[in-house]
Amino acid sequence: MIPVVIEKFRVQSYEGDVNRQMKPVALQQRLQEAAYVGGDFCGAGYATLQERGLFWALNRLHFKVYEWPVWGDEIELRTWSRAHEGPLWHRNYRMLKDGRTIVDATSAWTLIDIASRSIWRGDSPFDESRHYAEDTLPFCSKIVIPKDITFAEAGRREALYSDLDTNGHVNNCIYPGWAIDALPLDYVLQHQLKDVQICYFREVHAGETVSLLLANDNNVWYIQGIVNEAQAFVVRLEF
Repeated sequence: MIPVVIEKFRVQSYEGDVNRQMKPVALQQRLQEAAYVGGDFCGAGYATLQERGLFWALNRLHFKVYEWPVWGDEIELRTWSRAHEGPLWHRNYRMLKDGRTIVDATSAWTLIDIASRSIWRGDSPFDESRHYAEDTLPFCSKIVIPKDITFAEAGRREALYSDLDTNGHVNNCIYPGWAIDALPLDYVLQHQLKDVQICYFREVHAGETVSLLLANDNNVWYIQGIVNEAQAFVVRLEF
């Protein structure tokens, strides 16, 4: 048996944007939910980890869109664990519509100790016999910001109740929404987003204020989230 989890869904109206295309936030939410199902499949799901005082934290994410799903599309989403390297657990995804690939994605996760909020380096219940050696995109790497671009202030976002998840911090899927909302609206409406990369560096908690810094390099946008002068996340959006 090939250790690939398959989820099927229909794109809902509330997941679409002004063009009926799936919003980046909604797409990432689907990936995240599939990752939880994949964790269960590998013996390291949410409930199992909670019993051990652990949870999964998304470290990096990269997805490339060849064709955006639209409201009403019937989508098949596949996910599998690719490998375990040091503290990083790599998970791949592929979205298909009518049998053809429309989105490829990959991610890197770390196990976090709930009490200490530090990376767990002990044993885990993860069944590593369920890794599957097929790639969608290359393993996630850190986003490299060009040295010769200049960042400008692009507003602030306060972490509010609706941004939080069961781990008590801003949910991973909120950040691409903050990032794309920092861009000029006219630009977003006139250009097609095709590649998203996110790196997470620290948790953002309720009540904290995130300062957004924005830079553009030939249709590639970089958005940094800064909390108390420390980098919380970086998003790279390519159009």
